[in-house]
Amino acid sequence: MNSVFDNYVKSFDLNDKDIKLKYNHSYRVADLSKKYAKLLNFSDEDVLLAEVIGLIHDIGRFEQIKSYSSYDDCNNMDHADYGVFLLFDKGMIKEFWKNENDYELIKFAIENHNKLTVPDIHDERIMKFAKLIRDVDKLDIIYIYAFLDDIIFNISDDCISESIIDDIKSHRVAKRTDRSKINDEIALSFAYAFDINNNVVIGDFANNIEMFYKKLNSNIFNEVFVEVNDYLKNRESIC
Repeated sequence: MNSVFDNYVKSFDLNDKDIKLKYNHSYRVADLSKKYAKLLNFSDEDVLLAEVIGLIHDIGRFEQIKSYSSYDDCNNMDHADYGVFLLFDKGMIKEFWKNENDYELIKFAIENHNKLTVPDIHDERIMKFAKLIRDVDKLDIIYIYAFLDDIIFNISDDCISESIIDDIKSHRVAKRTDRSKINDEIALSFAYAFDINNNVVIGDFANNIEMFYKKLNSNIFNEVFVEVNDYLKNRESIC
């Protein structure tokens, strides 16, 4: 599994900081998927499947970065949809997972890991994998923002857009179409808190959010942080 993934990524420029960032992110998400799948009492085979999904969930990012030098899924290519194209239309999935009975599940989880919401297909097993990859992906994104020194945010003096503030106060995931400046983009990341599905992830996510807020060191995000932090602490208390 790892060698197949590594061989694919080697076809890109690993000296590109964004390629390297997503390569490392993929392995961390694989490890997180394995960790939380165990905590959620997945079967041994499902733990391995969760790890595989974690590793390949962003496989479409590499071509996106190479072609567009961007992570913008709205205006160039949707990396999750392209990942599904690579894995299923091009047949790469066979190199990562042999059991074809799980292909619908894998496709659904990867295709929907970056969408605003997940369609409820009333299949408990598929949904648990889709929710897990969304959780751990967001957990590691906030980890990257909080702890990697080369990730710098050029905060402006602008106020956060009211539509995003309203979403956060209503405990809704803010829509990317509402962003109009860098501070909006940062605030959107705090709103990830409202789309964490599994309570076992909450504690680590709250810690990463707090460290992210401290790294920003800006009063502009006080209101957002307080709202999100209170929400997370309340969820922790009732877990």
